[in-house]
Amino acid sequence: MSDPCLELVIFKVKDADKARLARRAAQDTVKAYEGFLSWTAYESDEDNNLFADVVLWKDLETARKAAEKVMKDPGFAAVMAEIDGLVSMSHYHADRTVTAAAKAA
Repeated sequence: MSDPCLELVIFKVKDADKARLARRAAQDTVKAYEGFLSWTAYESDEDNNLFADVVLWKDLETARKAAEKVMKDPGFAAVMAEIDGLVSMSHYHADRTVTAAAKAA
């Protein structure tokens, strides 16, 4: 079995309010994509127009297929129109996971 693939996208937007609504609609669209696991949307605390998306895919292959599909999917048109610049987009695999220690009751 392949490892899950984390996709991290950091981008600038033209209008944060419009971009936020468009991104939420895109999140609803991607739920039906093969291999999609989750999408957490972040907004910068220092720059209102800086967004980050953390998307988890079944594996790298499905992440790459989805990237091609997104470019043609009308469900992504509005969010794509609000992007004012791509800062970074990469795919990652896990090296190691640590969790917080359990606290005594």
